[in-house]
Amino acid sequence: MTVREGRHRTPDRRQQILMREALRRRFETLPVHVPRGEVEELGAEIGLEDPAEAARLFDRLKGLAWRGDYVRSETGWTAAWVKEID
Repeated sequence: MTVREGRHRTPDRRQQILMREALRRRFETLPVHVPRGEVEELGAEIGLEDPAEAARLFDRLKGLAWRGDYVRSETGWTAAWVKEID
């Protein structure tokens, strides 16, 4: 089962660009398994104060395809597979 957070909200386009750039800097090879904690760290790097906002932004990125399901816990997703598509 795939759990997506924040479907009702469209993230700021600028924040999406910053998150994609942060992902590209962090990971040289894709696909990669990304723990939620690492996504939250990337969010802090781009200036997001709320870790949940970083998770929502990651979930809604355009130009990135998620491979496989999110790993789910009681508090939401804990990790995801990501690969870039053109």
